[in-house]
Amino acid sequence: MLKKESLMHKKITATVAAVTLAAALAACAPTNGAAPAAGGGNTKSLKECTMTMIPKNTDNPFFAAGAYGADEAATDMGGKKINYTGTAQPDVPGQIQRIQSASQQGSCGIAVSGLDPDALAPALTAAASQGTKVISYDADVKKDARAFWVAPATDASLGVAQFKLLAEQMGNKGNYAIISAQSTAAGQNAWIAAAAEEAKKPEYAGMKLVKTVYGNDVPQTSYDAAVSLFQAYPELDGILAPTPVSLQAAVKAKADQKFNPDLVITGLGWPPSDGALLKSGAVKSFVLWSPRDMGYLSYYAMNALLSGKIAGKEGDTFEAGRLGKRTIGANGEVDTGEPLVFTAENVDSLMDHFKTK
Repeated sequence: MLKKESLMHKKITATVAAVTLAAALAACAPTNGAAPAAGGGNTKSLKECTMTMIPKNTDNPFFAAGAYGADEAATDMGGKKINYTGTAQPDVPGQIQRIQSASQQGSCGIAVSGLDPDALAPALTAAASQGTKVISYDADVKKDARAFWVAPATDASLGVAQFKLLAEQMGNKGNYAIISAQSTAAGQNAWIAAAAEEAKKPEYAGMKLVKTVYGNDVPQTSYDAAVSLFQAYPELDGILAPTPVSLQAAVKAKADQKFNPDLVITGLGWPPSDGALLKSGAVKSFVLWSPRDMGYLSYYAMNALLSGKIAGKEGDTFEAGRLGKRTIGANGEVDTGEPLVFTAENVDSLMDHFKTK
């Protein structure tokens, strides 16, 4: 069974409408490429120079919470505040332009949440060749275009955590379906694969996945997908929703269709809005991570890279303030931590993870 609660600075996410958040969540999976490139430049620290943080979009409170965490780290370290810049809505050319500007204007480091790994790679490698250190956070870019990646949590931990909640609430028996985002969403696909591996264990022999459908992270499409599942499988016992959009849509469809009141719905939630679902009892628990901690970790990781304490190689270690000692893992990945499980009892106490100012 998963821990129902954790310390304040352990992990989860910020505040935003589920559709906007979904774009951030869908890409949270590593991108294959060649060997890491750390970039050049003289050894220094973020006490002397500025890190530019480029999110997918600035209108998303998820990323605003990450920026808050990075500036919190700057305060703890006595370093310079970040240069937080991006387009209001996701825009690949806008990210490229800001990568180029950051390098040209003398930022010593760039942390980017990549919208399109292939499209961003030339600008990132050009910045690195000019001495700017480059890392990715939240959503990875090509491995040869960054030194390392600050990930939300491992794909395995996120997939297994969601499945275990579903299994526990279903009593390890019954039929369930999955309502995912896009069929190409790397993050969700990785989590679903991890859940499928977990489901092979003997204790889950009584559970059966009847269908996986895709709502494209669109509320109406996800709602329609849920209704179709109810019609096709009138004895459905559970829904795994690895995106807040499908979680909310499934809850609404269940209520509107007056479907099986014992139907279990869980997966990935967004505490600032989905906390109401926990308190009403519509959802007993869901999983998420902390964008604030991810931003905080990104700042300390960049400082360690700039100062020469790490190069982004597997096994490199560094201190990350209140988050403690961290280690670079395989494929240049450093994880923010384990996912948190949110319940009606703990959601209010964990809202600091979503602070934006």
